[in-house]
Order: sequence, then C-alpha cells, then structure tokens
Amino acid sequence: MRPSLMEILVCPDCLCGLVIDVAQSRENGEIERGTLRCERCLNTYPIRSGIPRFADSGAEEYSANFSWQWNRFRRTQIDAFSGLSESETRFRNETGWTPESLKGRLVLDAGCGAGRFSSIAANWGARVIAVDLASGAVDACAETLREQGLVADVVQASIYSLPFRPETFSHVFSLGVLQHTPDPDRAMRALPNLVAPGGHIAYWIYERRWYQLFMIRNYLRVVSARLPLRVTRYLAVGLTVLFLPVALTMSWIPYARQLIPFLPVSARVRRGMSLKQMWEWTTLDTFDSYSARYEFNQRAEWVTRALSESGMGQIRRLNARGMAITAYRCPGGKGNGPG
Repeated sequence: MRPSLMEILVCPDCLCGLVIDVAQSRENGEIERGTLRCERCLNTYPIRSGIPRFADSGAEEYSANFSWQWNRFRRTQIDAFSGLSESETRFRNETGWTPESLKGRLVLDAGCGAGRFSSIAANWGARVIAVDLASGAVDACAETLREQGLVADVVQASIYSLPFRPETFSHVFSLGVLQHTPDPDRAMRALPNLVAPGGHIAYWIYERRWYQLFMIRNYLRVVSARLPLRVTRYLAVGLTVLFLPVALTMSWIPYARQLIPFLPVSARVRRGMSLKQMWEWTTLDTFDSYSARYEFNQRAEWVTRALSESGMGQIRRLNARGMAITAYRCPGGKGNGPG
C-alpha cells in the first residue's frame, strides 16, 4: 500500500478519515503490514501483504469461487502475458474511453478480479485503485500488476461499503461484475457517489434476453451454483473436453456459429488464439458461469434508472457486444452533461 492512498481512504461505516499504524514497510516506502483505525467509531482494518482489508470473511463468503479462479487462471486474460489484445479491445468497446482520456486520472476498477482491466488502465497512464471483495482476487491482482511493473493500489472491500471519499474518482468502471452481487440494483447505485463532478462511469452487465430460456447452462446452474467448488471445477473441465471441439467445428460453419452460445459450455473460439488459449479461456469462463453464487441478468432500463436516480446524466448504451452503459456527472450537479 502506498502512503498516498490515505488521502482518499475513509472508514466505510462512518466515512471518517483513518489513522494508520505501520508494522512493516518495504524498501520503497510502501506499507506491507499494519492497521487502519477509525478514531470516530473505533473500527480497525488490517493491512496484509500491502493490501488494506475492509471485508470480513463472512462478507466475502459468496465470492470464494472467484478467489480460486483468479489464482488458477491469473495470467489467462492479461494481454501482456497472452500476447493478445482481447482485454484492451473489450475495455475500449465497453467504456468508450481512450488512453488520452485516462492519462493522469484517478480511476476505480470496481471488481478487479485478477487485474485484467486494471492493467489496461494503468498501462494507459491512469492512477488505478483496484478493489474486489474476494481476498484471493486482490492478491492475484496485486501480483499481476507487480509482474508487469505497473504501479497501482489494490484494496479489498465490498462494493456496498467502499472505503473511499465521495466524489473522488474521475472515472469508475465495473465490467462483468454487478450481476454477480446479491443485490445488483444496490450495487449499481453505490458507485455513482464516488464519481467526481465532470467524471464518468461505465458498466458492463449481463443482459436479460428472451432466448436465454433455451440455454442449457441456465438450467444446469440451478444445481451447479450450489455444488462444492471442487465438483464444479471437474464439471467445467469435463464440459470443455466434450464441447470445445464441437464449438470449434461450429465456428467454421456458416450460421452454425450463431448457435455456439446455446452449448452448455462458455466456448471461447477466437481467431489468433492458440488451442491452449482456447482451452484455458473456455475452462475459466465455464467455471465462472457455473460456480457463481449469484447471477441476476439486468435490463437496460433498470441500469439507466439506477444511474439517473443516482445523479448521473448523459446515459447511453454503447455499440458493444453485450450491455455496455456509460454515464456522466455534470459539474453543476445532477442532470445531463454536455451533449
């Protein structure tokens, strides 16, 4: 943890500033171990492995699957390690942002996982704060950033109770996360308060669509989401063995490729990917699909309403694969920003 992070950290319960007791520092001045203390409500929060920890074990229980997957597949989706540009392309498409718009800005990645998109924003020159509920995810994210030589701050906290000063960030994004929380509407309304006047927010959320009634995985999830993680891992591997070859074959047949999403596996067959990468991506995404405790797909009007009622304006849906929605906070307060 860099000492400069103290400028924006607050107690998530009372929003009072925190006092730090340092137990161990690194040679570069970063804090390896210590305690954050609120002088108003007397809450204390540990710093372990350089990461402030604001989430207790009970709060992060439902995210245990993400802790496992982001350590097992930590490098899979990171462009710097894969040699692909999948993550950067997706980040551009789902936020509408550019390196020029983020350079030098304070940016929050809400639901950082293994650091897939934090890496992109940091590479673009942003000052990134990466936050996740899962302890394994923040550990993986910190290692991912460190391995690339990127400078960023990583914090463990619940999206419902974030330890940051209101109106702090120029850009906030949460891509592929909010539908996996127990209450997505509450999560969607929790983040706009952190956007500074003149700032931007970007969500990418699973969309509710009629054809999902015909997707086998949605019925298998009724059981799989309640299985022990070890069993779900075997399920993901087994389905990948059986159906990745089917998906590969279908990808070369006109019209048949449109039916790949209806297979009981989250197949990732992309041009430029090696067979090993297709295997890893498919296993990862299939495990993610079947192991997540919660999955509440949303409608665009629900997301728009949550953002509007939270003081955001200029809300628009981007021309991206899936449901990508961005919004803007007018410098003068609530309402639409400049057109």
